[in-house]
Amino acid sequence: MFHFRHVKWFSLFTVLLCSNQSFAYQVQPMVAELYTTGNRSAVTYRVINPSDTPVPIEVVVYKRSFDENQKEILTEAEDDFIVLPPQVDVPANGYQVFRAQFLGDSEFDKTQSYRIVFKQLPIEQQGQASQVNMIFNFATLVFVSQPESQGNLTQTLDCPDAENCTLNIVNDGNAVVNLVQSAIHFDGEQQGDWQWLQNNMPVTFLMPEHKLSINIKTLLSEGTLPKQVELVTANNAN
Repeated sequence: MFHFRHVKWFSLFTVLLCSNQSFAYQVQPMVAELYTTGNRSAVTYRVINPSDTPVPIEVVVYKRSFDENQKEILTEAEDDFIVLPPQVDVPANGYQVFRAQFLGDSEFDKTQSYRIVFKQLPIEQQGQASQVNMIFNFATLVFVSQPESQGNLTQTLDCPDAENCTLNIVNDGNAVVNLVQSAIHFDGEQQGDWQWLQNNMPVTFLMPEHKLSINIKTLLSEGTLPKQVELVTANNAN
């Protein structure tokens, strides 16, 4: 007899790409933007189990940091959040509510980022010659900012010719910037919508001091170079 397990990790982007796939359970919300104190210092999750069997879930908190290439590094940070319940069986054809309260050190200048991961625990099945347990782990995103903090995008166009045209963006503010539903504008007119950006932009939340480059070559009309290119966020749209 042998047992082995496949583990699938899902972030926000995986869920968006695979939204038509049927999972063993679902987690809502996948992204939360919190403050250090007050009513917005906690998030309530709902884990939905549409299957006919209970799903055992464990919740683990990780703090995110980044290397010089902005690659994510995760470190366990159980003391920064209290999550209740920390482990439970989500009932068949039902749901379970989880509450995560930020309790970490609030003395920081720039947005801090976490992953609150919902881990499906394996269920041992006896009496089978072989078995594959497909385990789904959902890694939600949580951003914690000071109430008065703000993000700020500095944008520069590097476009010497139509073959090499890039919009470079830096968040030089002290809060994360939500880029969901953003659009690309050429000389004040929308040229690339959110659907285009989803296929051409590697992130949808830009942390403080992080950089982003968007190749806009496919948006250019033949022989025409724009004088001004701007990423317009949903919060700044007219």
